[in-house]
Amino acid sequence: MTVMPTISRGAVLVTTLLALVLSGCSGAGSESRPGAGADHAPVTATDRVDVQPFAPNGEPAPGLTVIEDAEATCSASGVDLSDPAARRCMTTEGYLLYDPCYVRADTALCLRDPDSTDAVRIHMVEDRGPRPLHELVQRPWLLELADGRRCVLARTPDPDDPAEQPTYTCGKDDHLFGMPDTSAPVWTIGNRHGTDPAPDNPLRDTTIRTAWF
Repeated sequence: MTVMPTISRGAVLVTTLLALVLSGCSGAGSESRPGAGADHAPVTATDRVDVQPFAPNGEPAPGLTVIEDAEATCSASGVDLSDPAARRCMTTEGYLLYDPCYVRADTALCLRDPDSTDAVRIHMVEDRGPRPLHELVQRPWLLELADGRRCVLARTPDPDDPAEQPTYTCGKDDHLFGMPDTSAPVWTIGNRHGTDPAPDNPLRDTTIRTAWF
């Protein structure tokens, strides 16, 4: 689970996650910036992590602390599109939005980052169900690159148009395009500073350290 500073009662989860990435990350691909990744171990194989916030007994997983309880109405997640247990939950008081949350029976645990140590526990007053099975896609909802940058899904990812449409954002004018190339132990993805596909601004393959699903 992710490093998650305490979630304030007034925070909207999706906005906070995007703001965290935008404020903490910048620059182009790790291979294109001298010295990038100097403080990080080389990537010999990308680490795929499937987020599992619940222990087998239904309690929060070891190391995960519930910092708040709320009642909410939940529907299919717009962030984690791989897991049928993922939900997007709106609280009945304050109308706070949390995404992704993970359902077990009539409760859900919501994480700001996939390796969070804190979670919000949702008691569902209504569960509108998961995304249909045919709409599930194996697409990471957070990527950590070799140099430590963390990249979240873009608002309107379009895997069919990688040259023009960012699929992940890592900071201001720092984008990833397409889906990860998983054909080798070390996964890569195209990175460009800005969205202009001009000849002097080509996509550069950058290495993925960790991919969370």
